[in-house]
Amino acid sequence: MGILGKLFRVTPKEELNGIKIDLNEPFWELEGKTDFTYLLRALPEILPENSILYFEGGSPSGPLLDFLNTQSIPEQTHVAVGTLWPRPDYYHVPATKQNITTLADITERIAEPELAIHFHVYSSGEIILEWHDAFTQPMLLTGKLTRDKVQAFSDKLRMKITKWKNASEQENQPDAE
Repeated sequence: MGILGKLFRVTPKEELNGIKIDLNEPFWELEGKTDFTYLLRALPEILPENSILYFEGGSPSGPLLDFLNTQSIPEQTHVAVGTLWPRPDYYHVPATKQNITTLADITERIAEPELAIHFHVYSSGEIILEWHDAFTQPMLLTGKLTRDKVQAFSDKLRMKITKWKNASEQENQPDAE
């Protein structure tokens, strides 16, 4: 990266590559209004063991920043960074019951952008949940999750689900007929 890129805090090109939902494979899309508190409390519905929460581009302060600084671990798998400029801070936090509960409690008292602009969950080198521009874009989930799990999760979030065969072809949904 050149001197101007460093000066203006541009995300290095190599950080833009990493794990993400493969839109050539089946995936779930969730649409609707929710918040981080509901999301965090619903996550156990879909999380495999040893999942990692990935928070990117927020503006944490106070107790939230203290939590992220003490609970973050080194990157286990590189997630494709979703912010070109300015280069974001990001945190990888184990998705333990205690961490999720503490974060949910903290998010009850803060604005969503404080925690993250982009939020992902990964496990064993694969993205489980990908949410770019959280709260304004649809949330994507791996197509490897069962309909029952995704339905229970979306019900808790009060969001509408759609199953996609790939980025251009929606699956027929029995409940949509």
